[in-house]
Amino acid sequence: MAGGARRQEESGFTFSDKKVQGASVGRKGDDLYIISPRRFKLYTEGTETVHVLSGSGYIKWKRGEIPFAEGDAVLAEAPGEYEVNGACTFIVTKAPQDLG
Repeated sequence: MAGGARRQEESGFTFSDKKVQGASVGRKGDDLYIISPRRFKLYTEGTETVHVLSGSGYIKWKRGEIPFAEGDAVLAEAPGEYEVNGACTFIVTKAPQDLG
């Protein structure tokens, strides 16, 4: 973001200058902070929660899809590969039993 003016939620996350899948990605421990312009693919055999900070769209995985909007939290239980579709900002957290 211009001038380093990151929102408060971004504090504590370390961002790379390089884009990943077209998105800005920050990391804090096992948590990811993602600012995605359209689509971001993730993979887990464990459990993750996608906390939507802004935007809307849908999460798609092999068994279907579910819509989301700002303020939603979506639990992904062993989805394998899944996609967060839509221009949005979100944080992905792992369940305690899945922490490295």
